[in-house]
Amino acid sequence: MTLPPPTPLPSTLTPALQAELTAFVTGISALTGIDFTRYQRSALLRRLLPRLDLEATGSLTALLDKARADRACLVRLQGDMTLHVTSLFRDATYFQLVRQQIGLLATYPSPRLWVAACATGEELFSYRILLHEAGLDKRCRLYATDLSATVLAKAQQGLIEPYQLADHEKAYQEAGGQGNLLDYCQLQDGQLRFHPALIDGVVFSVHNLLTDGSFNEFQFISCRNVTMYFDELGQEQAHRLLHQSLTPLGHLGLGIGESLRHSPHRADYRQLGRGEPLFQRIR
Repeated sequence: MTLPPPTPLPSTLTPALQAELTAFVTGISALTGIDFTRYQRSALLRRLLPRLDLEATGSLTALLDKARADRACLVRLQGDMTLHVTSLFRDATYFQLVRQQIGLLATYPSPRLWVAACATGEELFSYRILLHEAGLDKRCRLYATDLSATVLAKAQQGLIEPYQLADHEKAYQEAGGQGNLLDYCQLQDGQLRFHPALIDGVVFSVHNLLTDGSFNEFQFISCRNVTMYFDELGQEQAHRLLHQSLTPLGHLGLGIGESLRHSPHRADYRQLGRGEPLFQRIR
């Protein structure tokens, strides 16, 4: 059977398409309990168009109707809209800079690190390994949050796909790894996993950066590759929360291509390094 060609991304959002997308976002937010109204519409549409073909619905209105009637479709759709793309030691030069700075956590009696939007946990484990190699893994308390309970469950399992191991090892070494990545892994029930010591003590919790409040004070917050999908108001809301949660002199890590442009508190930070999205709150 010959599959139809994928639906192309419109070059512009026509008024009719904007109205249909707005109605879709309102409806899907009610169905999932996740507020998608502050997500960039173009980014959402880019994720949704392939789903139109996969579900053979032809329009956003029909896709919403199917999601209302078909729970499995709703789950698939939510997965598309809350894309969780991550990898171990993503952006090596960023983690090289973090490695230089993370020792400052030793100046606190009980430092706390928050990995927001942690997805399936690769970034969490990157920080855990850095803390171990800095001798801080026993002192620092880690919190890992995401708006999806499903991906949090995967993060707690600590599974490693064998085919990804070579790429993970390469990224670890490029980020200044002090040993071998396999030192942090073990075979259990025929599956390769991160060592339980990297998971023990981590506080996992569902948390939405757009609708939930601050739940603690942190000396380091990593919120990478998530605010870029929010509209301007959504970025303001998220950065207001991050600023409220970060102690003065604490560090904030963002993703490559993200900035403090829409943060109402951008004057309270200084950027560390040259071109890397790692910031320190100076007041």
